[in-house]
Amino acid sequence: MLRFKNLFFIILGAGIFSFGLNYLIMPNHLYEGGATGITLIIYYLFKIQPWIMNIVINIPLFLLGWRILGRKMLYYSLLGTFSVTIWLAIFEHLPFAINLQDDLILVSVLGGILMGLGLGIIFKAGGTTGGSDIIARIGHKYTSFSIGRIILSVDILVLALTVIVSKDLRSVLYTLIMVAIASRVIDFISEGGYGSKGIMIVSQKSQELAQAIDSEIEHGVTFIKAQGFYSKTDINMIYSVIYKSQLQEMKDLIHRIDPHAFITITDAHEVLGEGFTLDRNKQPLKK
Repeated sequence: MLRFKNLFFIILGAGIFSFGLNYLIMPNHLYEGGATGITLIIYYLFKIQPWIMNIVINIPLFLLGWRILGRKMLYYSLLGTFSVTIWLAIFEHLPFAINLQDDLILVSVLGGILMGLGLGIIFKAGGTTGGSDIIARIGHKYTSFSIGRIILSVDILVLALTVIVSKDLRSVLYTLIMVAIASRVIDFISEGGYGSKGIMIVSQKSQELAQAIDSEIEHGVTFIKAQGFYSKTDINMIYSVIYKSQLQEMKDLIHRIDPHAFITITDAHEVLGEGFTLDRNKQPLKK
């Protein structure tokens, strides 16, 4: 079930994200990556409101994700997506204007801050806004590519499509400024800005935790033999490296299985190897 605190922050983050989208990005004809970028292209071409297309685009993705990934992983994504949709529908009927005198640099900066702040809050609470996040999780499940690489690839494809359809390179370049700023803000909000986190867990339920991390978080787990100083009890300490966007999901999983587990979380400044940079289909050379 959803925690009330997480629910509140996902709705709050969706409101901030939608505010920036409705009052800064759309009036100044800027774009976005992922599913949001597609909704903006359709809006500029056919005047169909983004909140409508957000649902239309995400429904088949949710059905596909529900079938492939399981419903547990989609609860927060559903909340984030529908929150964005509702906020956009509300803002559409609220007359409000931010007068920046057509200065697209200021629009890009402020838009990047607001959208990055909103998405950062959503990610920190364990949610997503659907779209490319679901595509990335499905792609990661069946290929050797990381979630981050797949999301980046989708964003690049959408922005390339934007250039082809709109033929407005100027707006796309300002969009890139906005996306870069939003990315930095997301990093700042989401636990300090590092791409990955190292997790060490001391628990009497190490086997159960390891199986849950492998099946639900989908990252490797290493057992480190350890011994309690006072109890002299031998235990398997768990070590795993995850993406920062999965941190809240990991915390919730650990708390669900063993609320008394001892956890340390460190910043992983660079991660090399299987699941991050190594093609899992490549095998070591035999001598």
